[in-house]
Amino acid sequence: MSDALSVDGFGFRMKKLLFGVASAVLASTAGVSVLAVRYEDTIRPNVFVGEVMVGGLSPQEAAKKVRTWWETEKLETIKLTSPKLPKQLPPMKPTELGVTLDDAATIAQLPLQGFVDNAQTTLQREIPEKEVFNPVFKPNGVIPEKLVKLVKASVGKPKAARALYKGGGLIELKPEVSGLELDVPSLSAAVVSALERDKVLELPLEEAPKTIPDEQLAEIKNVIAEFSTRFSAGNRPRATNLKLASSIINGVVIPPGEQFSFNGTVGRRTTQRGFRVAGVYLNGRHDTGVGGGICQVSTTLFNAALLSNLEIVQRSNHSMPVPYVPVGRDATVNWGSHDLVLRNNYDTPIAISSSYEPGRLTFRVLGKKDPGLSVKIERSGLKSWGAGVKTVYDSSLPAGKRRVIERGTSGFSVQTHRVVYKDGKVLKREPLGRSHYPGGSTIIAVGPSRPAAPPVSTPPVQNDTGYDPYLDSNGL
Repeated sequence: MSDALSVDGFGFRMKKLLFGVASAVLASTAGVSVLAVRYEDTIRPNVFVGEVMVGGLSPQEAAKKVRTWWETEKLETIKLTSPKLPKQLPPMKPTELGVTLDDAATIAQLPLQGFVDNAQTTLQREIPEKEVFNPVFKPNGVIPEKLVKLVKASVGKPKAARALYKGGGLIELKPEVSGLELDVPSLSAAVVSALERDKVLELPLEEAPKTIPDEQLAEIKNVIAEFSTRFSAGNRPRATNLKLASSIINGVVIPPGEQFSFNGTVGRRTTQRGFRVAGVYLNGRHDTGVGGGICQVSTTLFNAALLSNLEIVQRSNHSMPVPYVPVGRDATVNWGSHDLVLRNNYDTPIAISSSYEPGRLTFRVLGKKDPGLSVKIERSGLKSWGAGVKTVYDSSLPAGKRRVIERGTSGFSVQTHRVVYKDGKVLKREPLGRSHYPGGSTIIAVGPSRPAAPPVSTPPVQNDTGYDPYLDSNGL
């Protein structure tokens, strides 16, 4: 009986022990479950972003630590290099180059570990192998205008294509030097690469597109037409102006369909630029002004353009006839008011070449000549009239003494046409408009007499004979 009780007591004690162990295990498991639920994934130990250790941190903690690193790092400059640049550029900060840290993307690439992996690492006391990840960068929306300006300043201004007549039918072509441009879309990737390596940035540069491609420039092979005028080489200020203005135009290339502006090309006539005071026409009277005489440059060019069959977009005649071309064939220019504008209506580029020699100015239009094309300039409906004489008193003159103040000129009006021939047949007859020259009265100063006589004026005289005194004098 006692043995049976002994066995039963042992069984009871074993059941109690097992129940206790089970209870402990269940309690431990419940606790672990609670911990696991509350646990936040962390970055795997021994992980670095560049030189910043972020292993074992939560993503939020790691992002904060990386941002702190960037606040110092972004103050460091990047060296700018390029074998294409003639001089070294100053270093710049990455933010100035349009790049900043993308902390979200940087942290998103890092390996995380959960509760179980972390517990296992802790129990095994093993340090994982070191892993290094590069920071991730992104454009900051800043356009690197400072860098663009530095590149332009280093490269210098591009040089336009030129075509020059060298004599004997020889034409010298000078291809365009377009310069270099910063490849802005490729810059961010290049900056990131520099930040990941040695902070040395080879700038992404590319050749700017040419206005006149070399193969188009090569099509300028012939003299399409030329025209010359004569002048007095003894008038040094006027001759200086002719030489300077024509030299600025010499070699200018005009692409197909594009326009040429005389004022836009020659620019403002100032003494600082080398222009001198010489005679000009002003409202039907002779006067002086800076750049006097360059209307002979525009007129000579105008006639070369006419004979080349270029489109005349804008042209004005003088207030009085000029002595170097017939009436209806001149082209006056004045800064801010009158311009000579031509358009290249050819399918290929053309160039304007000038030749200056004492007493003679020549303009040539260069391009691809059509041997079957020819041009003739005709005039019709020529009218002329005297502008009369005006007498004024001058108290500084002796009584009855006369002095010519203004020589005056006759007035003229004429219609001009351009006739274009193709293989000897009329292709078109183009009206160029009527040129009207009001002329100017002759002004004579007279010393006062006793009693003073009233001023005398001679009325204008109409002349419809068609005689043009400027035609024979130019041999045209």
